[in-house]
Amino acid sequence: MGRKLPPFAALRAFEAAARRGSLQAAAEELLISTSAVSHQVKALEIFLGVKLFTREPAGLRPTPAGADYLASVGDALDQLEAGTLRLLKTREDGGLRLHILQSIAQLWLIPQLDDFVSENPDVTIGFVSRPDEVDFSGDDIDLAIVYAASPPNEHIVDRLVEEVMIPVCAPGYLAEHGPIERPEDLLSHRLIGCDHMPGEWPDWLAAQHLGSGAADTTAPRTQLLFDSRAQALRAAAEGLGVAMNRRPTGDEMMRRGALVAPLGAAVPTGAAYWLIAPERSELLSSVKRFRAWLASRCAA
Repeated sequence: MGRKLPPFAALRAFEAAARRGSLQAAAEELLISTSAVSHQVKALEIFLGVKLFTREPAGLRPTPAGADYLASVGDALDQLEAGTLRLLKTREDGGLRLHILQSIAQLWLIPQLDDFVSENPDVTIGFVSRPDEVDFSGDDIDLAIVYAASPPNEHIVDRLVEEVMIPVCAPGYLAEHGPIERPEDLLSHRLIGCDHMPGEWPDWLAAQHLGSGAADTTAPRTQLLFDSRAQALRAAAEGLGVAMNRRPTGDEMMRRGALVAPLGAAVPTGAAYWLIAPERSELLSSVKRFRAWLASRCAA
């Protein structure tokens, strides 16, 4: 059974009116109209089935029932305020929580992160890689890196990296099975794919004027299929074949020499990775520093 609680706005109006001794003073504190405070208090009295105030020349006076209820409501609001201030202080002191796709975190962000944490030892980063949609309605997510074809509708929107497709393989694979000098050379190699993006190889080949894209039933078959980009790129790094890097996912593996791109033909997908955040995150020092660092890394 759910909690039997009145509307929070009515509790705030009642507590402010009782503490300040008038509807007008409560309205000024809550930044609403006097009539709104009056309606909220009336709604609370109806919900509880008791009268909470008596009107006197000097202002409002809680009834015995109202005074008893005020003690409970005041204590509850005091605890809620204290918890809120503790959380805000933690955020102001350098904590932030980032929602990010697991593959992007594992293959792209984490390998670069030592640079940021070394320069910002006071910032604690909590990673959230749940597959569900980003929800800023709570207070546990400060930032998110999301994949989208167009700018998301949020207060803060930074375009990080344009996604492009480019075939990659291990240097050892290229030495043993190469060379791969032309797009058509790939047709005789073992291709590695992701089962959630089955059209990426046909689309890339079509951009090289080989085939007609994802609808082409004669497109070469991928012999190894994985359900994550991380697994596909790891298989390529182990010399199992040629995978598709969708930049920036495999860029760090390429920078470290685990993967190479034998062909320079990068094909834009039309999508990009975006850093987004709600308005409440804008003033956090940790968010400002992380945004600046991430922008510099992406520019580089």
